[in-house]
Amino acid sequence: MAKTPVTKKNGPGKKSGPPQRRGRAKWLLLAAVLLAALLFWVMPDGTDPLRTLSPSGPVKVEKTESDGNVDYTAASQKMHAAVDNGLTGIKGTRKDVKESNKESPRSSGTGSIHWHVRQFSLTVPPEMTQDAVSKILTEKIKAAGGEILKAESDRYQGTAAVRLDLGVRDTLNGDPVTIVTDRIYLIIEGSASTPGTVPEPAKPLGKGKGELAIIVDDFGYTADSITTFINLGRPLTFAVLPYRPHSGETVSRANAAGLQAMLHLPLEPLSANEESEAITVTVGMSDEEIQRTVNKAVASLPGIIGVNNHQGSRATADRRVMREVLSALKKQNLFFVDSRTNGQSIAVETARQMGIRTGENELFLDNSSDVGAIKRQLRTAGELAIRHGTATVICHARPNTATALREAIPELENQGVRLIFVSKILR
Repeated sequence: MAKTPVTKKNGPGKKSGPPQRRGRAKWLLLAAVLLAALLFWVMPDGTDPLRTLSPSGPVKVEKTESDGNVDYTAASQKMHAAVDNGLTGIKGTRKDVKESNKESPRSSGTGSIHWHVRQFSLTVPPEMTQDAVSKILTEKIKAAGGEILKAESDRYQGTAAVRLDLGVRDTLNGDPVTIVTDRIYLIIEGSASTPGTVPEPAKPLGKGKGELAIIVDDFGYTADSITTFINLGRPLTFAVLPYRPHSGETVSRANAAGLQAMLHLPLEPLSANEESEAITVTVGMSDEEIQRTVNKAVASLPGIIGVNNHQGSRATADRRVMREVLSALKKQNLFFVDSRTNGQSIAVETARQMGIRTGENELFLDNSSDVGAIKRQLRTAGELAIRHGTATVICHARPNTATALREAIPELENQGVRLIFVSKILR
């Protein structure tokens, strides 16, 4: 007789073998899922992606890298768009927009840093303040990874302004990188003082309370201009172009009359069409070529005591070029005055880092050839000198300029402005 299989019953509360193993498998699977999730959200480098994605966290600066070259153009364009977005909320007038591509060697290693920069003036109504403008721009550019890098008093075409440098900060192989993408000259309508600051009390009028250095550029073309400006009988500083028919004569006669003379050194402008001198220091020159060109120009004018730049809107914004120019000048104990043909010039900053006596132009007197307009600029120059104690301005060796100086200088002197050589106020 066949036996009937017997089914063994488990005691109370006990589970059969197979279901127990299936339960343990479920728990192991759940633990594995939780571990995978943890590894996904907490990266090996300790970065929490939720923090990175948070609006209040750091924003990645966009860039591309290839063969040591780093391009921040994408980040620049993103900043431009953010600035434009911010300006839609600011009642003001934007003028003189200038754009250019910039390149600078990396501080370590090989390759260059590339980016795009804009510059313009922004005139706002009296009820708008610097703080209000800065707050609006800061809110907009933060999302683009940007910030206001610097805000300082400046002048724009003779008008008091606050220069706002906007841009991004990054790190390349441990080296900090700061890129200025947008430079805004903020002007408040009707403000005689620098916007966003407490007006500095004007110094009392009186003899010698304001000192004004007037540099006269572009000597060397004619002999007539030498006589005209010497006969003004004031301590003017002559800036003389090299290699012109009357360059050497100008320096000799200026020194004989007790005046000071500088080399008016041709440096490369932004536009090649503007370049007026055959022998010019350019950004395409090697270090040796730059120093050789500067030394030759200095040697051509014995008796000069310093240098300022003729044109140079491109060269003065190039740190390598200016280091080589200034290195050549330092070896010959010559000072340097930045004509400020470019608001992005780094010439004075570089000169001070190198221990060279330096200063910069604060106002061009004769952009207009009208005598009345030049005299008005001279009055503005006098106000600068009285308010700040000293001021440096530039004009040119032209007949109408001489006429304006002859007529306006006595008026300035009666108001307490004393004319001095530029060498007296450099530091």
